[in-house]
Amino acid sequence: MAQYLREPLFVLEVNTHNDAHVQRYSYQDYILPNGDTHETGCGGALDDASAKNMLANYASLHVLPTMLVLKRHEGHFYGVHHGELATRWQAEGDLVFANENCSTHSWFDEIVAHNAYSTEHIGRVDVLNDEDVTNAVIIGATERRDRLDIIHDRLRLPRLDREPYDIAILDSGLQAEANRLHKQAGPARPASTDAGEGRDRQVPDARTTGRAPISTQGRVALQTMQRILDSMDMEPEFISDRSKMRQLQEENDQAAATWRRRLLRARTPDRPPPEGARDLLATVRWLLLHRDMLHDLLGHLPYPEVAVKMMPTALLQQWGELEVYDSQTSILRAMLSQESIPDAVRVYCRTWLAACTTEGGSTRDRIIAKDATRWVRLANMHAAAPPGARPATMSEDCWHTLHILPYVIWVWGATPWGGAYRSALSELYRVHPALQQLCEKVTGKMEWGDAVVLPSGITWEDRLTGMEAGQPATPRC
Repeated sequence: MAQYLREPLFVLEVNTHNDAHVQRYSYQDYILPNGDTHETGCGGALDDASAKNMLANYASLHVLPTMLVLKRHEGHFYGVHHGELATRWQAEGDLVFANENCSTHSWFDEIVAHNAYSTEHIGRVDVLNDEDVTNAVIIGATERRDRLDIIHDRLRLPRLDREPYDIAILDSGLQAEANRLHKQAGPARPASTDAGEGRDRQVPDARTTGRAPISTQGRVALQTMQRILDSMDMEPEFISDRSKMRQLQEENDQAAATWRRRLLRARTPDRPPPEGARDLLATVRWLLLHRDMLHDLLGHLPYPEVAVKMMPTALLQQWGELEVYDSQTSILRAMLSQESIPDAVRVYCRTWLAACTTEGGSTRDRIIAKDATRWVRLANMHAAAPPGARPATMSEDCWHTLHILPYVIWVWGATPWGGAYRSALSELYRVHPALQQLCEKVTGKMEWGDAVVLPSGITWEDRLTGMEAGQPATPRC
């Protein structure tokens, strides 16, 4: 980000006690072994004294740096809005910017007069002298980016290249690098891909083409949504929230009815949903045996988080256990599809897969598929094998919950991990506190409120606007 901005980026890391420490990120050129010059990012944490001195120098010359606030315990970065002060400091020393953007501000004439005075006196001051009179002249006579260079000179830091960063130079290599990373990540299918064998697959023609749009009454405030999802037994404290919850359920029910009609028109399932199963929960119970169709249904609902909130804990855990089984057998099938694995590994995977699929995913099959000792042995035999066992530090309930998240969170595809392979879920859980917190709240209290505030680059208002048009979650560039 610092490379893109062409100036330093400051990150204020704040803990649960609101104690803040500063990190500074910049960029510089490195000479590669082949002689090429490569610009890359650099930086890290500053001690408190250095951070205070550096930011004081920025303030003395009216340079507001770009700042982010990092709260690791919330799993979020937050932007810092400087308001009108940023506009004024940008206008100081830059008459073109001031005339184009600031002529209506009350301080505009003051800026123009200060510029005229400072331009006349700039040649008489030593810019390295950190004195109030000198700083006032520098502020009025030089543009913000030039003042940043002066700050670096005073702090004995290298000046930063200010030429705009041309990201297009990466285009030629991005796809090749993406392919390389996917290959190294393993052959397991993405989380949205069905991996089951011996159970129904929905033909492509039966799939819906996006989420159902919501009505005007289907809009809901973020705080209200969180209270509903965090409520106990779907009984929100406020009467107004209960009314809104019923409306959201109605939006989902109408979408589910549309999905069912499309499904029946497109094909005749081997065992169609029973005629009496008109409510969403009953449909979900039946679809546990047809999980590719269940994924499609949840991908059509406007509020999948509300749908999963309605599920009893036992049903949710049953579903999660089946998703884990699908993931584990998918890994074994993917291993067998590789031509480069050793024969001993191939025989081991084939024997294991046969043993855990003899009864169509029964309890016995699932026990064999999740056997931790077998996964350890596979990892020892083939280091590149994707991990399939539950991490020892994670509860089984959390493990099951983690595997249903890709299907019940509207913004999942727009999160930083949205495109990850299903076999990578355990690693995602380890490195993303937001996922840990969500899984723990769901398994401990059935609180789903954090599901609507996962980092995605999509604001709540953007989501509602997209939902009214029936659009899926797409990440912002």
